[in-house]
Amino acid sequence: MITIKSSSFTICLALLFLTLLTACQNQSSGNHEIPYDRTNASKHIISVRNAAELTAGYREGKSKLIRQLGGADYLDKNFNLPDAELFNRDAIAQLLNQKGAKGMRIYLGQDKKGLVRLVLVAVDEKGDDITSKDGQASDVVNPAASVASAVVLEAGQRCPTMCSATGPIK
Repeated sequence: MITIKSSSFTICLALLFLTLLTACQNQSSGNHEIPYDRTNASKHIISVRNAAELTAGYREGKSKLIRQLGGADYLDKNFNLPDAELFNRDAIAQLLNQKGAKGMRIYLGQDKKGLVRLVLVAVDEKGDDITSKDGQASDVVNPAASVASAVVLEAGQRCPTMCSATGPIK
């Protein structure tokens, strides 16, 4: 004979199991939000239309430059400009989770193959680059004197070839 106590226990156990299962699925789905200050973020948010206009303007300018140079040979070999670069969420989180990080600066760099690359560096509340693990700027003149290096990102996936297949910004 099933008692009310054992039925209640079974129901509670089943509900606990379902709650845990749901919590695990939500966490692993990658749909959780990274906390942020909406007021600070709103200062930098633009419309998709504006973003599309900006990126179209860049591509148009790049095309004009290629025509001015008489072809893409020089740019392809010596100064290969991407349309964009993709960095994953985890890399951005690691960059921004550094001690003292309040934002990031994006530099343009160039690798040995002539590819222009984006270099992402965390910045502190004064806007200074964080280049050491203690949240401070490292000594560029004497790097051996500085604390261990901070996280700095490059190695983004370039567009072209890793471009969005949809949307007006591409």
